[in-house]
Amino acid sequence: MSDSLIRPDYKTVLVIRAAQICLGAAALVWLLQTGQQVFLPLILAFVAGIVFAPLADTIDRLGAPRAIGALAVLMLVLFVFLALILLFYPVLAGFMTRIPIYWFEIREALSGVQSLMQNLADVQERMAGVLNPEGERTDAENAAEVVPGAAELLSYLPSVAGQMMVFAGVLYFFLLTRTDMYELIDRKSSLLNREMLCRAEADVSRYFLAITSVNAAFGALVVLVLSALGMPNAIYWGIGAFLVNFVLYLGPTAFALMLLIAGMVVFDGLMSFAPAAIYLTMNMIEAQFVTPSVVGRHVSVNPLLVFVSLVFWIWLWGPLGGLVAIPFIVWMRQLGKAVNDVQARETARRDDKQAFGAAGTGEPAEI
Repeated sequence: MSDSLIRPDYKTVLVIRAAQICLGAAALVWLLQTGQQVFLPLILAFVAGIVFAPLADTIDRLGAPRAIGALAVLMLVLFVFLALILLFYPVLAGFMTRIPIYWFEIREALSGVQSLMQNLADVQERMAGVLNPEGERTDAENAAEVVPGAAELLSYLPSVAGQMMVFAGVLYFFLLTRTDMYELIDRKSSLLNREMLCRAEADVSRYFLAITSVNAAFGALVVLVLSALGMPNAIYWGIGAFLVNFVLYLGPTAFALMLLIAGMVVFDGLMSFAPAAIYLTMNMIEAQFVTPSVVGRHVSVNPLLVFVSLVFWIWLWGPLGGLVAIPFIVWMRQLGKAVNDVQARETARRDDKQAFGAAGTGEPAEI
């Protein structure tokens, strides 16, 4: 039997490997999406553990047991989550009860520019037919349908509590045992070592700290500007600007749309567009000049890669997926950079050894 019948063609091997990779990637995406209730808190916990690992190390260096450092970081993260929930819950609850009123006010605000939009009336009629097919109802009736009842809210509690338990458990045990895991990887892997993993952790933490500082200053500036414009709840808008700025591109875009709607409800005329326009201008200045100077080029990431990653993770897991995208990319980039540096040093050392051997024996360096 000839070798051509036994060994497959090189192109055939490439096609088979590409098909296997595509099938594996599709299966992984399906698994992540299907098991969202497990994988979302698990991945979030790993990302939070990488971000706050230097803080746990600082507590360890002070002489506290490793379990105390892990528990302190866990309590800090849970406190921040609960504080944000308690802070925004009254505002969100009030907003949802007033959605029908806001809708009518937005329609009135848009009525002044109907002459410039010939199809606006038809669009409004179609939307009215979809939103209210049985005729006009009161705001209270509409609000009753918009706001979920207490029984519906309570039905989500077991799922949310389970995800919080997964998040807390994974975060605590990751911080508690990550040094042992890194040492195991160091012994078993020829590419990764403990120093690389710790350095990647430090880079992600440094990036997160720098971005948090920039976003906090930006949120405070948004509070001052919106207060000067007379925007209600300017403090909440500032906190929102601080939070959405962690989700690059998509977060500020969604926030600008919210400001545009709020401006139409609160103000009249061209002033309705002022909050969103000023916010977008401030955000562009911050993104183009402030953040690059603070973060530095050593952790810069390709904007296309960032955008595609954000779209993928938000499609996969919603807004919480956007929180995973950027730290994960930074961690992978820094880890890949460290691996490439090690491989480059190994290659240079091997070339130098071959050159030295050739110089000592008089034989050519390359065989």
